[in-house]
Amino acid sequence: MNRARICVCVATYNQQAHIEICLRSILDQQVDADVQVLVGDDASTDGTGAIVQALAAKYGDRMQHLRREPNLGAFANMRDLLLRVSGDYVARVDGDDYWLPGKLARQLAYLQAHPDCSAVYTNAITVDEAGARIGLFNDVGDMRFDLAALLRRGNVLNNSSVLFRAANTAGWIDSEQIDYQVHLWQARHDWLGHLGEPLAAYRVNTQGSLVLSANAHVRELYWQAIQSVPRELIDNDDYANGITDFLRRVCFRALRTRDFALLHRWACVVYTASPYGRLRTTALTLANIARMASKLAGPRLAALAGRKQPPVLYPH
Repeated sequence: MNRARICVCVATYNQQAHIEICLRSILDQQVDADVQVLVGDDASTDGTGAIVQALAAKYGDRMQHLRREPNLGAFANMRDLLLRVSGDYVARVDGDDYWLPGKLARQLAYLQAHPDCSAVYTNAITVDEAGARIGLFNDVGDMRFDLAALLRRGNVLNNSSVLFRAANTAGWIDSEQIDYQVHLWQARHDWLGHLGEPLAAYRVNTQGSLVLSANAHVRELYWQAIQSVPRELIDNDDYANGITDFLRRVCFRALRTRDFALLHRWACVVYTASPYGRLRTTALTLANIARMASKLAGPRLAALAGRKQPPVLYPH
């Protein structure tokens, strides 16, 4: 049989403190496949480019350094990488994240064993800017997601952990989107797998984080991701739960920032879009808030009981 070919797309911009860790974690993976790494260096102004170029010289054909001039922006940078993909499987990684040993081998075996699986993700440890471990990305465990399940509970999947089939690239790279919209698109092909073992590392609240620097824009794109799902593929209950989970996220953000105008604006949008009346929509929103509040309280209650429970960034 021919060896599988995996193309890993890495987008980076001014990440000189992290990019070598990221790239070595990919190139050091032990897997029965040919792995090529495409690095989109988006006109970095620090030492990122020099680090990438040195590694490209060392690893030869296994790694290609694509220097952008001028800066393309995060979406266009990744889009160009995806358009250059050749092979059977594709992975996406942000330049400040990294992989743990065994990740690619586990995921490749999973996709080969499940030909009806569109993409497979893994859990991730969360680390701070200096690399110190904080906790876990999610608490999903080993699970399968269909489109409805992914919509109802919102985005809990780690983008830098994904491995998907190259044939599933076309159709979602032509417009600006966030990770969640890509996950939803993958789920339109077939179900998504998730490995509960953390096999990647996600760096929290880094300087280039769009959630921090462009929170309002990310929120708009998240709403667009929900609206991108064809309604004939989901029922009213799936859609209503998806948009009320979105409103729950807006509510938590408004409480943290004391921006209650934000909550009012998006509540009006959600109530208008909901297939149900105001009373039922409110009940679904409150149920989402209660569910997540209990999840977030878990580590604190465990600490009071003398038990150590790692914090989860995105509880399911």
